[in-house]
Amino acid sequence: MEADSTTVSNYEDSKAAVSFPFSVCPGNFSLYKEFISNNSQKSVECQIVERLQKFGLLPIMVKCPISKPDCRVVCKQARVIDRVQWICESCGKRQPIRTGSFFFKLQCSIQQVLQMTLAWCEDADMTVAAQHFDIKPRVASSIYDRLDELAIKELSKYKLGGENSVVLAEMYPDCLNRLSPDTTEQPHVHRILMLADTKHIPTYYRLHVVKGDLKKFEHDSAEDEILKSEVEMVLANATEPQSMIVLGNNVPSIEGCTSFQHLVQHCDVDMQRFLSSRVWRQALALCSASRDLCVGMSAVCAVTVQRYLDIASFRLRYGDGFYGHMLRIVCREFTDGYNE
Repeated sequence: MEADSTTVSNYEDSKAAVSFPFSVCPGNFSLYKEFISNNSQKSVECQIVERLQKFGLLPIMVKCPISKPDCRVVCKQARVIDRVQWICESCGKRQPIRTGSFFFKLQCSIQQVLQMTLAWCEDADMTVAAQHFDIKPRVASSIYDRLDELAIKELSKYKLGGENSVVLAEMYPDCLNRLSPDTTEQPHVHRILMLADTKHIPTYYRLHVVKGDLKKFEHDSAEDEILKSEVEMVLANATEPQSMIVLGNNVPSIEGCTSFQHLVQHCDVDMQRFLSSRVWRQALALCSASRDLCVGMSAVCAVTVQRYLDIASFRLRYGDGFYGHMLRIVCREFTDGYNE
């Protein structure tokens, strides 16, 4: 049963203190409060719908599916969870206010979707957030999955580097002894090619899980050639042609790229320290965290790790304000076609 078909409401009292079981950036929190605030005589639900329509998360108009010449769809208050719905004044056909939006067919209130989206943006544990906001695990998982797919799609649209830009390349876990000591006993399952675009603050990363068995690369020259080909493919797909690509000591030599030793000859001591260690700090943290997802060497494991690294590296690109940025992506993917 769709959320629009019930009169049960899960909206919290807007006067109650808003608290979360996870940390929230001030800018993200401010936007969330702006959406849910109660400052008129209308119901909170109606106010939220109006604000989301203004933001672009809900369509401002829809067409009647009956499509008769005299059909005219308007937004009216109704005894449904969202308190408003689309009604055709001619034929009486009703549609959920969520039609044509990210919220469509999600079996929870619109406010709960906003809450779970905020939790996702803050990288909060899904189970903890779902329990706190009283959302069924299946629904919470669906929201997180949708946002994951949007993040991966958005990440794939942009390449690193460009004219007069330097893209660094290093291999994990080969680089650990030099960049960061490995203090855990958990075994490494995957080799990960790390790319860092130095023109962005914070640094933009692309983290690629290398195919094949990590142990084979240590003893098999044929595997080395396969690794080199894969690195070439990733560099071609993930970087702009005009980029200056600098390879670390643990990355196979690639034609057209320069070595890290050559680059640092032209840098002062502080820049050398940044390029050799600090620039990789967050990427190393993500690669290390991904080891928790590994239950053994398998294709499924690699896919799961790659998904995690894509989403986490995309989230790292944006600080406070990521909530608004992600919601604008949602608008573009779901709602813009209805508002044209």
